[in-house]
Amino acid sequence: MQNIQEKPRYTGDIAEEVRNREQEYTAVTQEITFSDEQHAIWAELFAGIHQPQLLEHICGEFMIGLERLQLDPQHIPTITHLNEHIEPHTGWRTERTAVRYTKAEDWYRKFAQRIFLVTDYLRSREQIKFTPEPDMFHDIFGHLPYLTMDFYARIEEKFAPAFLKASDDEREVIKRLAWYSTEFGLVVEDNRLKIFGAGIISGRGELNNTIMELYRLDRDGVVNTNEPVYAQICEQFERHKADVDRIIDGINRLHRQGQMSSQEQGWNVIRTLYDELGIDHSGYFGGEVLLAPFEIDYIARIPKTVYAFNPIFFVFESFDRLAERLDSYLQPIAHRR
Repeated sequence: MQNIQEKPRYTGDIAEEVRNREQEYTAVTQEITFSDEQHAIWAELFAGIHQPQLLEHICGEFMIGLERLQLDPQHIPTITHLNEHIEPHTGWRTERTAVRYTKAEDWYRKFAQRIFLVTDYLRSREQIKFTPEPDMFHDIFGHLPYLTMDFYARIEEKFAPAFLKASDDEREVIKRLAWYSTEFGLVVEDNRLKIFGAGIISGRGELNNTIMELYRLDRDGVVNTNEPVYAQICEQFERHKADVDRIIDGINRLHRQGQMSSQEQGWNVIRTLYDELGIDHSGYFGGEVLLAPFEIDYIARIPKTVYAFNPIFFVFESFDRLAERLDSYLQPIAHRR
């Protein structure tokens, strides 16, 4: 009888994948044929997110990039199509990979060459609303519209030079900085909180939950949209920092115990954590996700959540400020001799 591999108890990284390097794609095997069912899943994923009531909460740069990328709503694009619509704008290109979830070292070596890897894996119908692993829809629909934009290319180009010179501990911080910015970051646009991260955009469950939290902040009077929104997020965070510290410590404990290893857990487990810590489910803590300013010291402490919804999202007031904060940590490492 075949042994079924248990899901790893620590969910900060995808389980080790045993693969034959000879199965990796080459320059002449980049284009592959997808089944009608895979194209149908792509179409359902695309239609499920490409709705006005959802798109209005995503930052404007994504919408510009999506127009530039010219994706077919009914069919998975070829690598040739992607490169024809990305490379003229930013000089970046894509390559196909057989890796289900690219190891950071592989990823950043490709980043150093201005190459974005696109997996050949597509989620199943059972994972339409949430997939525990980044799939090709996440890679293409979530990230690649941005890769037609200079500001995003410059952000991505910051990570590899630092990662390749970093210590093991620094690499963990760099991975978390990328996770909570390009994957699960929020930005202020026209004094509104807008979704930036590709992980939120490409996952219908996480996208809907995030939008509901944005509505809740206004409904419950946590944020007054007639006043500067980012300053209010910072003020709420500073006022409740002691409890935020306790929550982050609790999340790390739950993570190590494997208690955030599924969609059903993730955000939902935070409710139980609040109860354990005696934190009232109201005001700043009234939702299923905390919003915090993009502070590197805090991002360095919160684990990447791959198999579950993320319990904290970090907000930056502009893309210029995000770039400055990333530089403050990454540039000294990148310039190290």
